[in-house]
Amino acid sequence: MSKHTVIIFLGIFLIVVAASGLPSWMRTTLLIASGLGIIVLAYLSSVVYCSNCKKLIDDADQALPMHPADDKVDPSQT
Repeated sequence: MSKHTVIIFLGIFLIVVAASGLPSWMRTTLLIASGLGIIVLAYLSSVVYCSNCKKLIDDADQALPMHPADDKVDPSQT
């Protein structure tokens, strides 16, 4: 099961728990546990996304090498 699917199920679980007739202490405990689960999974999803973005940027930099002439600025154009 992917992280995104688990997040969706935890969101549905939050709705069910909030609307259920559970005792207050049990409902609060389940809501906090589900919320923390969503936070952790969302953070882990963003970490994977960012590391993939960095890899894509590095790959693009290698595919399009810069020429030394591109780095030099012509003083007459400033």
